[in-house]
Amino acid sequence: MEDAPLLALPCAGMVVVSPHPDDEVLGAGGLICSAARAGHDPIVLSVTDGEAAYPDWKGLDRIRRRELSDALNVLAPQNVHTEHLSIPDGRVNEHRATLFDAIDRRISRNALLVAPYERDGHPDHDATGEVCCEIARLRGVTLWRYPIWLWHHGTPEQFAAKGWGRFLIDLATLKAKARAMRCFASQMRPLGREPIVPGHILSYFIRPYEAFLA
Repeated sequence: MEDAPLLALPCAGMVVVSPHPDDEVLGAGGLICSAARAGHDPIVLSVTDGEAAYPDWKGLDRIRRRELSDALNVLAPQNVHTEHLSIPDGRVNEHRATLFDAIDRRISRNALLVAPYERDGHPDHDATGEVCCEIARLRGVTLWRYPIWLWHHGTPEQFAAKGWGRFLIDLATLKAKARAMRCFASQMRPLGREPIVPGHILSYFIRPYEAFLA
């Protein structure tokens, strides 16, 4: 991946679609921060509230919304607009039409659509990515897809495939992303529970670049 071509910061608007609160920061936090610092106003569409991560944890949806707000405030205090679709966690595939309409209403022809990789290995990620691929094809918009779980179970051949690119992150942006990632305590440091995102996974997201299939 270190030899993949470099991707330039787009000059137009940006819509970042995230299956669960934390995916947008892990996969594209540096891109969001860089776009905001360049004077753009990225839109984050949070598809679910991630309440199924720990089904017995009452109020987890509200906690994860607050974590997302805190994280985006670290990345870009003034410039990110967040919309919560509240599609049931784990059931995105059943709500493709709702998701399609929500994204389609917010994406313009010259905007960049940033979405999870459609073969990431989590059903919500895959369904969200597939819907975004369909919108990009039908509307002719530019699409960048970020991996999350693919870093853990993907093969070298998958990452060597054509189309991958790197968006470089400077040191200040990388530090901001690291602080934003720490906001997701429910996923990384849950009291008395196994973390959804263990420490060895986090190393993929604190490198001086973010990878996108473009």
